[in-house]
Amino acid sequence: MKRTITLPLVGEARRDGADSVAYRTVTPVPIDVVSGLVRESWCSRIAVTDASSDGQWPAEFRAMCVFESQPFVLTGLIGRRSN
Repeated sequence: MKRTITLPLVGEARRDGADSVAYRTVTPVPIDVVSGLVRESWCSRIAVTDASSDGQWPAEFRAMCVFESQPFVLTGLIGRRSN
């Protein structure tokens, strides 16, 4: 697996560890983009966790993906809506 990949909608993602089959987005992904991932053919099974009310844990998403014939898990922080 490549160390970094560029994915449609979410941009650059880096591998989560040397032996991992998971990638993490480099920058927070806007909430409207995360909700649009469900319509992408390369992405499925999206789970979203809410941020904690005290701000200790940010909102995150996790998705099962297959891009360029490579299956992996994509995780990332959820940011504000895009303009």
